[in-house]
Amino acid sequence: MKTNAIEWMPVPYFKLNSRGDILSYSKEVTTLFMPADHFLELVHIDDRLIAKQLLNQSSFSPPIRVSLKLNLHYGFLGLFACTINWQDNVGHLVCTETTSEVMTLERQLKAEQQILKTKQSLVKSNDLLLKSMHQLVQKLESTFNK
Repeated sequence: MKTNAIEWMPVPYFKLNSRGDILSYSKEVTTLFMPADHFLELVHIDDRLIAKQLLNQSSFSPPIRVSLKLNLHYGFLGLFACTINWQDNVGHLVCTETTSEVMTLERQLKAEQQILKTKQSLVKSNDLLLKSMHQLVQKLESTFNK
């Protein structure tokens, strides 16, 4: 692939050596990330061990996909699905942003938690109602048995 072809790829693409040095990248990278010479400079400190394992693969490994928190411009973080394929000790890494997917899943989880809390509240209310009805029935029975 020619360098100028890499430059115009419409996704964040990095060409890396086995040490993690960035050999070339797409223009999309410059819109998302701060300039860096080494891929680990872009990885959040919490995910660097996973990223190092990603870089320590051989040319015979199948493509590997991991989720990494990457440092964006202005100190923000983004969650990315990073897929790397090694060929002749050169890594071809594509990073797909998944932050919006995670936010959607978080909203769904919060909604499910709220539904669960509502169901628990209904069960408690139902239990109290049944207990009150049982007490009422007992009082009525005791009144009629006198």
